[in-house]
Amino acid sequence: MTATRELDDLDTVSAIWILASNDDNPLITYKGLVHRLGLPGNCDVRSVVASRPEMFRPGATDARISAWKTQLRAGKSVPGWLKEISEGPERDAAIDALTANDIFRSQFRAHSGAERSPIEIIKWGLEHLDRLRKARAEANDASVKRWQMWLVFWVSLLGVVSQFVIAYIKHIGSL
Repeated sequence: MTATRELDDLDTVSAIWILASNDDNPLITYKGLVHRLGLPGNCDVRSVVASRPEMFRPGATDARISAWKTQLRAGKSVPGWLKEISEGPERDAAIDALTANDIFRSQFRAHSGAERSPIEIIKWGLEHLDRLRKARAEANDASVKRWQMWLVFWVSLLGVVSQFVIAYIKHIGSL
């Protein structure tokens, strides 16, 4: 994964963190992330979420998912992507198809009926991600400096060797 991609992923994680911490419903669907954040369809949000286990928990208990499905059928806190499906058998089928593999939640909203995270928790997550960004940037800078050092070394060595070769050729030519 390139450094730019990793940084983009951290930007995406920041947006996901805010949603998972502040949404009306503590259970978030991966499909809902793509919809709400306007991410491209090929964005692997599962991997992005899975890359931050200190922030997110995948899935939920069967009992919690069942209670959530009941709320969805009653029209409470229906995700936008699900609202786009007209009410009736098609939406009910989409709700029934939801499994623990389709959802995740914030580590700090683990229990059923969890309230929105306090601003201190949201701030902690954003600061955590900022520290990761800075660490990656510093590691990239160190790598660039290492390459620059080797480049200077080899160019200098090439210059010294070329001077010896030129001096040798002149010496041979003067004989």
